[in-house]
Amino acid sequence: MATPQSVLRKSAVLGAALALAGLTATVQAQAASAAPAFVNLTTAEASPIYAKPTSSSTKYRTEPRGTTLKIACSTTNTPSGERWFRIYDSQPVAWVWSGHFPSQVNPPKAC
Repeated sequence: MATPQSVLRKSAVLGAALALAGLTATVQAQAASAAPAFVNLTTAEASPIYAKPTSSSTKYRTEPRGTTLKIACSTTNTPSGERWFRIYDSQPVAWVWSGHFPSQVNPPKAC
């Protein structure tokens, strides 16, 4: 039969474990939200800018080779399955194909 002291001890251990789990989740959430709003990438070649992440959408303009673009995020959820980058703070929303940039070891965060 459990004594009042053993019940209290188990309750204290359980409470401490829950507090630690909550603290860990908070730290992880803060680390995820600390991701930069954008990354700067420089084009390796002339890069067309499109309305949607597909080359069959409306083409807005073409950025010359060597242009640095602020990239907000990336997606592979496209008709071709290729990775596309969304340009940061662009109105209207604009996309550029990732193949116009040097290879990325760590691509920008997912959209």
